[in-house]
Amino acid sequence: MLVCARRRQQPDASRKKAPTVRRGRRDMHRHTAAVLVGLILLGAAPAVADDVTDQINEALQAYGAKDLATAAAALGAAQDLIRQQSADAWKSVLPEPLPGWTAEEATSMSAGTALLGGGTNVTRVYRKGGDSVTIELVTDSPVMQGLGRLISSGLVTGSDNKLLIINGRKVTYSKSDNSFSTMAGDKVLVEVKGSSGVDEKTLKDYLAALHWKEIEKAGPR
Repeated sequence: MLVCARRRQQPDASRKKAPTVRRGRRDMHRHTAAVLVGLILLGAAPAVADDVTDQINEALQAYGAKDLATAAAALGAAQDLIRQQSADAWKSVLPEPLPGWTAEEATSMSAGTALLGGGTNVTRVYRKGGDSVTIELVTDSPVMQGLGRLISSGLVTGSDNKLLIINGRKVTYSKSDNSFSTMAGDKVLVEVKGSSGVDEKTLKDYLAALHWKEIEKAGPR
């Protein structure tokens, strides 16, 4: 009798776990729905169909069918496409080549948060004879922004680095890299780097030629 009573008093583990599982599923549903609604409200799904809206529509259909894995994958693809569009838009802030120089096509790359916190990278290379200048912008990257703030703060100085004020902007010059680095709008890391034959004046001219107003607004509109 005592044994039977004890068995009846033992908690049913499966009954306790069931509410937790149901809560986890509800949370996943809410999260996916919130992302879908957020993308639409933010204008990521205009009336005109394109690759982004195709992915969002696929996510909506999958979510309606309770296929959360497909919905999440489609949302991820839509977010990647939006990041790439943003990266391509940043190309417009890079300057045209200085007189006597030529320029390659600007390149852009966008990474998700899984890779060093994510970010957008835009680069353009300028050439004159055997000399080259590379302008690089990094934005939406918590890691690089932290590094950029440290560089432009003036705390990192010494025989290789020196802090300068150029057109009212704090800029760090690295002798070993022959480069100028600065933060714009507390969000965009800008680097102008020259090969060994490029003088400081040329680097400063390229630095001044950047479209700073748009950069400081945190990107083209």
